[in-house]
Amino acid sequence: MKNWIGLTLALCLMGCSSDDPQTEASDTPQVQSFVAIGEDLENVYQYTFDAASETGSSISLTSELGIAPNYLTLRQIEDFLSFYTFSNGSFSLATKSLGSGAVGSNPNFYTATSDKSITWGINSEAKVYFGYFDPFGSRNLGILEMDLDGANEKDTTIDFNVEAAYQPFLYDGILYVSFKDNLGNYKLATYNTFEGALGPVLNFGTVPFSFLISEDGDLAVFKYEAEPLLEFYDAKSLTFLENRTLDRNFGFALGPVSDAFLVADKLYFNIIYPQPSRFASGPAIYDTNTQEITLPDLFGRGNEVEQELGQSIQLTTQVYSVSKEVFLIGYATLGTEVLGGVMQMSPEGELLGNVTMPFFPNYFVRD
Repeated sequence: MKNWIGLTLALCLMGCSSDDPQTEASDTPQVQSFVAIGEDLENVYQYTFDAASETGSSISLTSELGIAPNYLTLRQIEDFLSFYTFSNGSFSLATKSLGSGAVGSNPNFYTATSDKSITWGINSEAKVYFGYFDPFGSRNLGILEMDLDGANEKDTTIDFNVEAAYQPFLYDGILYVSFKDNLGNYKLATYNTFEGALGPVLNFGTVPFSFLISEDGDLAVFKYEAEPLLEFYDAKSLTFLENRTLDRNFGFALGPVSDAFLVADKLYFNIIYPQPSRFASGPAIYDTNTQEITLPDLFGRGNEVEQELGQSIQLTTQVYSVSKEVFLIGYATLGTEVLGGVMQMSPEGELLGNVTMPFFPNYFVRD
C-alpha cells in the first residue's frame, strides 16, 4: 500500500508542476535516431528517423512484405524483424533485416493440425520454434523446430501436465520457455538452439516470476512473493549468482519482459499509474540498490506536445532506448485526422523532441 501512496503523491507533484518551464539546459541532443513500426487502417509501416538531419522516411511494409495490420505477432532478434500471420489454418512468416534491408517471405510454411495445439512461435534467421501442446486434449508442452521454409521438423518435449505456457524469449542461441505446471510450480526451461537439445531448468515452486537479460548479459528474475526478490543467474548454465531484495512488485506480465531494461543498478520500465489517471502507464527508473524510484514528468511533457499539435493525444507504445538514453513514447491524436507521433524524453524528464507521422506507431525497434 505504501508504494501506491508514494506513487500517487509523486503523480500529484508531477501534475502540479507540469506547466513549469524547463530551466536547466541539457547536454543531451534534442532528438535521437529511432526506428518505429506503425500502422493505419490499411497498411503497416516502418518509419526511420535520422537525428543528424532531423528527417524521417517511411516504407510501407504492407507493400514490401505483404503483411496487413491484423498480423498475428511481431518478433525481433537483434536487427531481424519477423511478422507472423495466420490464415485458413496455416502460418505465414515475413522477415526483414534492418541491417541489410533483405526481406524474406514464407507463405503457409506450417499448417496447423489437430494433434498439435500451437501456443506461440519465435524464430532466428534460420529456424522457427513453435511451442505446442500435444497430443490433442493433453497438456504436454513441447517445441517444434523447423527451417524457415517448414522443412526438417524436430520435436522436443519440455514438460508434462502443464497448466499455462507464457511467451518465449530467444537470446544468444538459448530459447527460454516459461510455464506453470498442474501442481502450481512456475518453471523456466532452456533449449539450446545450436545443439537442438533441452538445457537446464529452474523451478521456482509456487512463486510467480518474470525475467529479462540484463545489459551485463545475466538472467535477471523478478520473483513475486511476500518479500519480492531480484535474482541473477548465468544466462546459459542457469547457475545462481546473487539476489537483491526489492520493496515492490513491478506487475510485469509473467514470463519475459520486453519493455524493461536493467542497466547496472538501474531498471528502466513502464510503470502502471494508479487510476483514474490521464495515462495508463508511463516511464519510470528504479534503483535496485537504494530502492528509490524516479518518475519523469510524462504529464508535463504530454501537455507540451498537445499544445504544439493543438489536439489531445493517446499513448500507443513506449520504451527506453538503452543506447540513446532516452524514453521513446508513441502516441495517436484523438482528432479525425490519422496522425501519430513520437515524443522523446530524457531520464530527467526533459522533452527532447517530437516527431509526427501519418500513422500510429505501435512498436519501437530495440537497439
